Amino acid sequence: MVKRTLKEYRSQIHILVNNAGFPIRDELWETPLHEISDEAVEKVLAVDALGTFRCCREVLPVMMKQKYGVIVNISSTPAIAGYDKGAPYTIAKSAILGITKHIAKEYGKYGIRCNAIAPGSIATQRNWNRLSKAERLDLVSDIPLGRPGQPEDIAGVALMLVSNYSAFVNGQTVVVDGGEVTL
Repeated sequence: MVKRTLKEYRSQIHILVNNAGFPIRDELWETPLHEISDEAVEKVLAVDALGTFRCCREVLPVMMKQKYGVIVNISSTPAIAGYDKGAPYTIAKSAILGITKHIAKEYGKYGIRCNAIAPGSIATQRNWNRLSKAERLDLVSDIPLGRPGQPEDIAGVALMLVSNYSAFVNGQTVVVDGGEVTL
């Protein structure tokens, strides 16, 4: 992926957004932490945390050479506030916050910024359509804005973070959840 991008864009990569996620599966989401196997956690970590790490690792040398780059990693609110379901997801999304802070500290001297976005309940096809009407209403009831987020809500924050409007923002996590989690 990085080689193709470098070929297409004259050996430059200015922005990386890590937005991969392991598919939500009921057996992983509903199983209590004390009953989850190592294998289940490893599968989620491989996609969410190691995928983020690997993509960052591959673009960092390019960004160092350029003396510029912006990385946005997508985490989630359970990494900040915890959650009573989906332990492998919470663990993996928490690791992403560590990766983000580490890159900000180690690579800031090269003009590289790295931040994270922690979305709350976002009405995407992948997660929202799997819920019943009652489950959707229950999720929205805890959101002060009274609605789920939309993909555009996350995209707007990502756009802000990669722009010069955020030129002095580094190592931060922006929570985008309609006010559900307060820090």
